[in-house]
Amino acid sequence: MNIVFMGSAEFGLPALEALIQKHRICGIVTTPAKPQGRGLKLSESPVATFAEQHNLGPVLKPDSLKSVEFINALQLLNADLFVVIAFRILPRAVFSIPKYGTINIHASLLPKYRGPAPIHRAIEAGEKCSGITIFRIDEGIDTGEILLQASVDIGSMETTPELYERLSRLGAQSINDAIAKLDSGETVCLPQDHSLSSKAPKLSKEEARIDWALPAVTIFNKIRAFKPFPGTYCIYDDKRLGIDSALVVDSAKVAIPGTITSIGDTYFDVACNPGLLRVVKVKPEGRRIMDTHDYLLGSRLTEGYILT
Repeated sequence: MNIVFMGSAEFGLPALEALIQKHRICGIVTTPAKPQGRGLKLSESPVATFAEQHNLGPVLKPDSLKSVEFINALQLLNADLFVVIAFRILPRAVFSIPKYGTINIHASLLPKYRGPAPIHRAIEAGEKCSGITIFRIDEGIDTGEILLQASVDIGSMETTPELYERLSRLGAQSINDAIAKLDSGETVCLPQDHSLSSKAPKLSKEEARIDWALPAVTIFNKIRAFKPFPGTYCIYDDKRLGIDSALVVDSAKVAIPGTITSIGDTYFDVACNPGLLRVVKVKPEGRRIMDTHDYLLGSRLTEGYILT
């Protein structure tokens, strides 16, 4: 089958590798190069870099997905199917071009967690299960008919980067099965139950600050979910103290939320509401991530201090 692949993030690379094994990639659509780093040097998307390394093309990098030039270029590729992973919202004039339509791999079990941050939001909510959904794109945001789903359990300590990698591989394992179903002509796509839908909005820096008045398990899930961006932090001695890794500790101790209730060789405990959060890795302002043991060697942190 002739396929145009659309994506920009590393999440889609395993699936693109899988597609290459069984299909002809007749085109790549990705985002234009963007300035990054201190020198603001133009940097290509991971998909563009992969396409160059594997001699895939042509590579289209449209500023506008609605431009006549871009749509004409897509039509000339004569693709049977468009496969979209971690890309932009497509207009109907684009997703309706190929005879098999356009399918998308989304990193949740739709209709739950529609939107740009499904992995982060599932972990933040304390979900025990996640997965991928391959669905037909329509004019809504992740609302199209479901072609295939596959699920995985979320580990009790699993972080966003870890689940991201596993779901990326799961999508790669599933994409060719989904295409085979389409090609057979026997596929019945299932409509989503919109009454069960939930949203997964993009994370913001404003969400990163820890509210110690929340339950310890809620803060623990947020720490796992917000890796690597935007991270989680509190304020100690008028400076930002990133909380990179922690554990939930059941305790009958009652203290003002944010109070450091105990300090050990490798941790310090912070009162939440309810429970305690045992901090085992931190990132002091302007410094690298470090074990709490190393941080405590040079810190004046004391029991009774209230983090904010």
